[in-house]
Amino acid sequence: MQAIDYAKNVTESFALPDICTRIKELLEDNCSTADDIAEVVALDPSLSIKLLKLANSALYNFPSAINTIGKAVNVIGGKALYSLVITETASSAFRHFENNAINLERFWQQSVYCSLIAKELASQAKLKDIERYFLLGLLHNFGELAVAVQSPEKAMLCEQYTEKMKPWQQQRTILGYTYANVSAEILKLWGLPEELYRPIEHFNEVMYALDDQDTAILNAASRIALSIIHPEKYSQTKILNPEIIKSFGLHAEDVVEATQYARMEAYNILVIMNPELFLIH
Repeated sequence: MQAIDYAKNVTESFALPDICTRIKELLEDNCSTADDIAEVVALDPSLSIKLLKLANSALYNFPSAINTIGKAVNVIGGKALYSLVITETASSAFRHFENNAINLERFWQQSVYCSLIAKELASQAKLKDIERYFLLGLLHNFGELAVAVQSPEKAMLCEQYTEKMKPWQQQRTILGYTYANVSAEILKLWGLPEELYRPIEHFNEVMYALDDQDTAILNAASRIALSIIHPEKYSQTKILNPEIIKSFGLHAEDVVEATQYARMEAYNILVIMNPELFLIH
């Protein structure tokens, strides 16, 4: 199967909720207001609760409590709220395709660590729309679940990466492409913006990352996440490309700060996104 085949099967099984399309349309409509967006979100009580939890988490770190969707839209902004909606959609999709072919705790940790690190690196680089970088990190490895649920034996082989055979290299050996390619195809079929799927599609390509800031941040964040999850296999000094870090104006100390931030906040985000798997009773 090709990457697009896995993606088609995923999008046929799990469609992007109407609310995502509706909010995107409102954001593109110059006549719409924050209240219009809030009314759409409020129609889904479950989504509203989860969005408020995320908005009040350390991920956004607002000085006062955000207790209404309307306030969330006004304080966070429409684009950030759209990112929150896609974040919740992504976590629902992750749970929909969970299976035992891969280590699920590792998958979720890898996704959340990468998302937190990408957001923090973007913040340190003083980039705008930093919530988008959280989404890039969260969605970068979605293709792994798509392969695991449809070709479990291949997913198990892909998970047998080593210090010398990095995950993306193992994926190319087994599949002929990487999970990132599958992830990008899913996002394209969902009709998500190019600014989300393009960096994901190319973040494993060093030359592309050196020429594109978004791709560079995702490349660095994914490598740092791997070093956190697999310290026995990958040290940051060996798995990180220093030229990619320099390409968006950061230094070694910024990587240390981003790593510390992710270590502190990952569990709180994991509990919000998948309480069944991570909540300690």
